Amino acid sequence: MHYTLAEIAAKIGGRVIGDENFVVTGINSLESAENNDISFAEEKFLKAAISSRAGALLVPRKSDDLNQNLIICERPFQAAGRLMAEIDAKAQQIKPLIAAEATIENNVNLGDNLYIGPGAFIAEGCRIGDNCRIYANTFIGKNVVIGSGCRIYPGVVIREGCKIGDRVIIHPNSVIGSDGFGFLQIAGHNVKIPQIGRVIIADDVEIGALCTINRAALDETVIGRGTKIDDHVHLGHGVKIGEDVIMCAQVGLSGGVRVGNQVMLGPRTGSVDHITIGDKARLMAGTQAAKSLAGGRDYGGTPAMPVKQSLRQMMAATHLANDRSRLALLEKKVQELEKLLDQNLCSSPNQKA
Repeated sequence: MHYTLAEIAAKIGGRVIGDENFVVTGINSLESAENNDISFAEEKFLKAAISSRAGALLVPRKSDDLNQNLIICERPFQAAGRLMAEIDAKAQQIKPLIAAEATIENNVNLGDNLYIGPGAFIAEGCRIGDNCRIYANTFIGKNVVIGSGCRIYPGVVIREGCKIGDRVIIHPNSVIGSDGFGFLQIAGHNVKIPQIGRVIIADDVEIGALCTINRAALDETVIGRGTKIDDHVHLGHGVKIGEDVIMCAQVGLSGGVRVGNQVMLGPRTGSVDHITIGDKARLMAGTQAAKSLAGGRDYGGTPAMPVKQSLRQMMAATHLANDRSRLALLEKKVQELEKLLDQNLCSSPNQKA
């Protein structure tokens, strides 16, 4: 990165206050930035920005307390993201190459400007679009289709028949199209049900490291356009995920689950099989869905319930230890009162006599 503030302002549509010719060579956080860096601060972080050593700041407004060069822009974090994306694109640049150590079987249709790293295996019948990067030691099974501009990082496995859209990113050691967990118990034995479906991943999906997306038993497991999946996520066979969904780490969805558009699933959320989670629903960390959930609402707890109700239950749980002590004390007092009452009833005839 080597830009003047004037160049950066032109890229993001901002306005420079200070030295337009000031050159920045990096972007960093407020705490870590040095004089040659640019950083950013939304409104609530403007006070923290005062002490930053950054030579320039992206901010939403002018402040007399800030002595750095400034670029005024409507959404500083979004503007910083655009700069970071440009830096990342340059870092990801790699010369086209089909390594001699790669194995490419017959009847494979390869696009232009490809990088296929050492140890990659591409089975017969595959189609790979233009400008893809398939890194070392990946496995792509028979008749897989991969769109253009994809990045498939080392150790990824894409099983036979799966279809990957354009600009999809799959991070290291994820598995796409592994067998769904389909078994029947017959005469006390687990009998495997063949999983002969596939996985379809739409355009602009990103899948984190060490994820597993099972193929469907018969039809398709589907990940909708623009969905972003964190590391360590498991999606069971036949799951259908909508568009622009966010899944944080360690989400686990059982087979046949339907997830609507723009749903947000927090870390360690999960579900039973064959339920529906409606559009724009949000599940907080650790939520476990035991039945279908309406869209447009926030949920928490086990089983999932409206988040305010789950928070009340969590707060109540913090008082259980004290409540048990109080209950034990009340029980003791009741027992003492019952004993006194029994003594009084026993002694009352004598008193009358």
